Amino acid sequence: MDPLLHSLFRPLQVNGSDLSTYYIEQNPSAALKAYVACYWESGPANRVVEGNLAASYEETMERVLPDGCTDILLEYDPVNKRQELSYCGTFTQPFVSTRQAESDTRIFAVRFFPGGAHYFHGMPTHLFTGGNYRLDDIWPKSIAVIGERILEAQDFNERVRIMDEYLNQLLLHQRTNDCDLMKNLLHRIFVSGGSVGVKELAERETISERQLNRKFGQWIGISPKKFSEVVRFQSVLHSIQSGGGLDWTELALKHSFFDQAHLIRDFRRFYGDSPLTAAKDLRKLSDFYNTRPEALAILKI
Repeated sequence: MDPLLHSLFRPLQVNGSDLSTYYIEQNPSAALKAYVACYWESGPANRVVEGNLAASYEETMERVLPDGCTDILLEYDPVNKRQELSYCGTFTQPFVSTRQAESDTRIFAVRFFPGGAHYFHGMPTHLFTGGNYRLDDIWPKSIAVIGERILEAQDFNERVRIMDEYLNQLLLHQRTNDCDLMKNLLHRIFVSGGSVGVKELAERETISERQLNRKFGQWIGISPKKFSEVVRFQSVLHSIQSGGGLDWTELALKHSFFDQAHLIRDFRRFYGDSPLTAAKDLRKLSDFYNTRPEALAILKI
C-alpha cells in the first residue's frame, strides 16, 4: 500500500465518548505507515489518586462501524495477568462491543489500513471476513512472546514500541509483493468517495470484473462493490461530522445516492441507526489519530 492513501481515507469510529472508559490512538513508525493505520487502546478509566487506583466501573456499550480495516486485538487483564490474542477480519455490518462491569480488561490493538494486513499474514483476507480468530492459528510468526511483553508493559507508549518493533521485523521477512494495481484501485475509490462503479474500475485498470473481485478478496476481504459502499458510508459520516445545517436531500446528491430514502436506507445498514442519531453521536466522536485529553492520565497500569 501507499502511506499517501491515508490522507484520502480516514474512517471514523465512535470511540472515547464514554467517560467511564478511555480510548487512545498513536501513529505507527514511518516504515509501517503504508500498512498500519494506527495503534489503539481502550479500557476502564482507572485514575491514580494519591497513589491508589480509583476506578469507574459501569457496563458500557460502544458501536463499532464498518471501516474496511482489520485488527490484531490483544485483550488483557493487567490485574489477573490474563490475555487473549485474536485477529478481527473485515466486517460489513455494525456491531456493539460490551465491556462488563467491574472488569479490568483492556484492549490493545493494531488497526491495519485496508489491504495492509495481507503483507503480514500472506493469506487471502476473505478467509477472515466477518469473524474473529485466534491469532496463534493464523499468524506466520509466533506472537505469544510479544503478547506476554505487552502484558508486562507499563504504559501505552511502551506497548506501541513493542508491537511496532515486532511488525517491522516481520515486514523484513515477508515475501508478499507490493501491488500497484491495488494502490490504483483504492486511490480511485477513495477519490470518488466510494461512488465509482465496479465496471468503471475494471475498465480504467483494463482488467476483468472477475479479476477485480479476486484481487479484493485477496487483499481487502470483501468485494469492490461492498468496499466502495463502506467508503461511501464513511464519506457520509465525515459530511455529517462537519456540522452545519444538514440537508438530507443535498447530502444524498453529494454522495451519489438516488434520493434521501436511498441514503437513509443504506446508512442504516452500516450504522445500525438513522443519520440523525449519528449526528448526535458524532459530536463526541474520536477519529483516527485523535486522542481525548482526559486519556493522558490513565495510560499507566
